[in-house]
Amino acid sequence: MTNRWQYRLITLCSRLLCRLSYERVLAVGKWLGPLVLNRLAKPKRRGLEQLETGLGLSRAEADALLQRHFEHLGMTALEILYTPRLVAEREQLARYVTIDHPELLQAALDEGHGVVGLTAHIGNWEWLGAGLALYGFPTTTIAKRQPNDQVTKILNEYRQLAGLDVFHSGGSDIIGAARAMKRKKILGFLTDKDGDKDGVPVMFLGRLSSAVEGPAVFARRFRAPIVPLFIRRRDDGIGHVICVGEPYHYTDTGDMRADTDREMQKMTSIMEDFIRRYPTQWLWIQRRWWTAPEDIRRAADWQGDGHETD
Repeated sequence: MTNRWQYRLITLCSRLLCRLSYERVLAVGKWLGPLVLNRLAKPKRRGLEQLETGLGLSRAEADALLQRHFEHLGMTALEILYTPRLVAEREQLARYVTIDHPELLQAALDEGHGVVGLTAHIGNWEWLGAGLALYGFPTTTIAKRQPNDQVTKILNEYRQLAGLDVFHSGGSDIIGAARAMKRKKILGFLTDKDGDKDGVPVMFLGRLSSAVEGPAVFARRFRAPIVPLFIRRRDDGIGHVICVGEPYHYTDTGDMRADTDREMQKMTSIMEDFIRRYPTQWLWIQRRWWTAPEDIRRAADWQGDGHETD
């Protein structure tokens, strides 16, 4: 494999980082994030524009917030490479990750239909799944393959090291995800991804956008409770808190399309509220509004039902 050297290099960096204290790793990441990301013109421009539009910030305010976001991303990237240390020190897990309301998640699991985990690219989302699994919750996730297959390989190795089952979006892996629900597990969905032309039209941070419909589809099919599961960095910057929201259920009126659209808007609004509370921790540089509103095939009908787009 021609890029095998990349795998060796990343794992070497991971081993070296795991020899450092957690505080030192965070300090390096906080410095490294802005150093690297400020040199990437397209993601930086995208982040600034999305901050201005999504939060109504001036360019100066957006740039100040984006710099703090870059610090967060730098710390998150190195934390992911620090995952073997997280797993090795599971007896000190609370130092790295805590859960605010585990009883809500357990109650949802006790219903016996599996759980649809509603989450997003906020905080250290890799440690969200790892943290839940290390605390003993039966957790699976639907992940997107990275452009670099060596990065995908490392991420999957670290997810499995923490006890997380991984399925990839598209193809036969979705069958495995369905079987995980039947085995009464938590299935996590990153719901803030662009849903392309066949996605569900939703209002997100003041703009019409396309959302993936998977969470609603699985909640309907398996009658599974939906549980908001987000992770945020602690106020002192050291470690994370997994925030468990109140479980709720898909409302089935018999109109599958209207029900799916309504449920995805509800999920998007829950996610948006959390992003507004912790704006430096959401992935502002992602292509969330990649699909133009006029290209979302269901948007015309959706607007005709009385929704506004401005």
